[in-house]
Amino acid sequence: MRPSTIIKVFVLLFFAVTCVVVPNSFAQQKAITLKVTNWFPVGAKHDTILQEWGKELEKRTNGKVKVNYYPAGTLVPAAQSYDAVVKGIADVGNHVLGYTMGRFPFSQVLDLPIGWPENGDGTKIANDFYKKFKPKELDDVKILLFHSQPGGYLHTKTRPVNKLEDAKGLKLRCFGSNAKFVGLIGAAPVAMPMPDVYDALSKGVVDGLMSSYEALYNFRTGEHVKYSTENKTTAYSATFVVMMNKKKFASLPADVQVTIDKMSEEYIVKYAKLWADITAEGKDWLVKRGDKIITLSKEEEARWYEKGSKPLVEQYIKDTNAKGMPGDEAVKFLMNALRK
Repeated sequence: MRPSTIIKVFVLLFFAVTCVVVPNSFAQQKAITLKVTNWFPVGAKHDTILQEWGKELEKRTNGKVKVNYYPAGTLVPAAQSYDAVVKGIADVGNHVLGYTMGRFPFSQVLDLPIGWPENGDGTKIANDFYKKFKPKELDDVKILLFHSQPGGYLHTKTRPVNKLEDAKGLKLRCFGSNAKFVGLIGAAPVAMPMPDVYDALSKGVVDGLMSSYEALYNFRTGEHVKYSTENKTTAYSATFVVMMNKKKFASLPADVQVTIDKMSEEYIVKYAKLWADITAEGKDWLVKRGDKIITLSKEEEARWYEKGSKPLVEQYIKDTNAKGMPGDEAVKFLMNALRK
């Protein structure tokens, strides 16, 4: 074979190998992109923790995964977060179950006003609840974790609420199960997501709100609040779910899936601490602004439960049991967990 022919053959072989190897190598190096949506305001701790989750995932996968993070509802509004993840508009999202009332009839028990604690314990309870019951209503997403707001109380602009009768006629911002609670105690429920509440308070659309101390601080709604009634026996929780599009998760390499599952367990602990810290910080901020904290007597607490919470618990059990769901077991599980 002549030298010129040998050179031509070598060049052709080199070209053929390059065509196969370079694209494969490029494909291996190309990062997997995840779109993560959150609606908390920029700089709030609930904003930074999910942003941190994305950066941690990038780090642990050695750049195999790239996270594009969208804060403050810039990709998806708060109430649409769950559907956006189901449809693939976002790959990962943070949703409040109570913002889509009726969508999660069994898990709705996590929002009932049955005395949620003023610390991070609710987050552990919510995750234990999911692991025990695995509600089918959440099967259209990959659940990463739940986190729960500490006990939410009644806060007002101008009228202190020292007893049940003082709440009559007040227009109170609420959502989910606590909207029914507001109506049962004689006030007028005005349902809306938290990002809309500041303007509603400033313009007099509402006279107050049902809220944790955390939200009064994070969303600055506490700037319009003068009285906080700690109805501890009937405190509600807002339960959040951080979830991923099911098809997107299934498409990920096995090692990335394992990493995400491991991180989910770790972030349950982180979210619990975050809730405890921010609630204490929010309450301290509010008191320094001159907010008056009102404590109810045991007798008054019992009246609020009998009037507002008991009918909701009984209706929940009736509705879920009628649909073949173990509502009575769910309530018993939560009552025992909250007592502990």
